[in-house]
Amino acid sequence: MKKILLTLIAALFSLTVFTGCEEFKEALKEGADYGNDDPNSANYEPRFVIGVFTIVEYPRASQVEKQIESLDGRKIWINTNQSFSSKNMSNARIIARPGDPDVCDLQIKLDRLGKTQWEVLAGHYRDTPVVLAVDGRYLAKFIPEWPDENDQISDWVTLRVGIDTYTAKGIAKYAKKNYYYYNPDSSKWWNF
Repeated sequence: MKKILLTLIAALFSLTVFTGCEEFKEALKEGADYGNDDPNSANYEPRFVIGVFTIVEYPRASQVEKQIESLDGRKIWINTNQSFSSKNMSNARIIARPGDPDVCDLQIKLDRLGKTQWEVLAGHYRDTPVVLAVDGRYLAKFIPEWPDENDQISDWVTLRVGIDTYTAKGIAKYAKKNYYYYNPDSSKWWNF
């Protein structure tokens, strides 16, 4: 009885391993695509979504306060009402820091509402750090900059966040796709 059971388990294991080999090879391929990259598709899931949140210094555990964790385990309390998000960021570029290519800043392109949100954020938190979260995880603190001497926000603003290159490349890669996902083309709403 034991011999039959062991033979059956070995057969199931072999079947699982050998039928899944092609899938494992595909998964291990460099640059394999794991999801739908068309933001107009119903299957698209936004990735590298950014949010800018204000820091709560003295949490009162209210409904709009939440503790988030960074990748290295640090925790910080934030106001869950976003001050800025990927919804109003139509593009992103990576700015490598001189002397340290492993640390990057970001330059983001704002839409019309994004400019207004950034104006409020940069004006109100001119000397106070805010939090940059990516996919709901605390990534960096930074002080929002007012980029222009003319007291006007331009289309592109710089976030001096000092993040790793992998995350910066992901934000830059998915910025346009996430923007189209959060701001769908209304002319296609009624096409059946």
